[in-house]
Amino acid sequence: MRLIINADDYGMTENISKGILQGMREGTITDTSALTNSVHFEKSAELAQKAGITEMGVHLNLTFGKPILDAAQVRSIVDGDGNFYRKPGLIPSSYNALEVKLELTAQIEKFLATGLTLNHLDTHHGFSIKDAQMMGIVIELAKEYNVPMRRDDQLSPELQGSIPGAGVKGTDVLCGDMSASFVSEAWLRSVLEKYKDTNYTVEIAGHPGYSDEELRNISSLCDEREQDLALFMNKDLQQYIRQQGIELIRYSQL
Repeated sequence: MRLIINADDYGMTENISKGILQGMREGTITDTSALTNSVHFEKSAELAQKAGITEMGVHLNLTFGKPILDAAQVRSIVDGDGNFYRKPGLIPSSYNALEVKLELTAQIEKFLATGLTLNHLDTHHGFSIKDAQMMGIVIELAKEYNVPMRRDDQLSPELQGSIPGAGVKGTDVLCGDMSASFVSEAWLRSVLEKYKDTNYTVEIAGHPGYSDEELRNISSLCDEREQDLALFMNKDLQQYIRQQGIELIRYSQL
């Protein structure tokens, strides 16, 4: 078994970024993906580079904060205040595909301007499975930048197999516990037990980080992030992973 433990939302707040970096340095987090439209992104990029992190993904985003492009350029995907809609289901079905691609490209280019290496793409709130057109846009970007992407297609019966079918690299399995807002140790151990003796490459995605008042004002996921971080730094779990011969990898190793 080869395992990617990927931390979403890098850069959402400085404390989330610091928690993720600690989990990468001292725990089992192997990769992360950045929200480049966050006001904390540039500082978070500096923190990563100072910590010796040279590569990560972009957490492509249409559901948090404001776009990088001027709102007038992406009218179909922002509300009257120029903010992204908070959930994929709220994005109008009449969205303009070109506007989406231009905004997502701007997010990737902002990331690359920091000097960090892009090693994969994934999506905030899984907006890529909104419909086949949206999935196609993200797949197109992964091909253009020649990077893997998260296997969000496994979350939609209608889109199953579309990512490998397009020739884009990804893991064999994307695992997430839809019944909980955090990653439980029991669930995580059950995933490891299921795949440890296989040749599968598996991604487990979580939302580790430190919570604070700023986070409470912008996200419904707060204290759960500290639970994820504690789990990914659990020494017993690290020992179990080593004993079972599970290989921890980054997306660049696919």
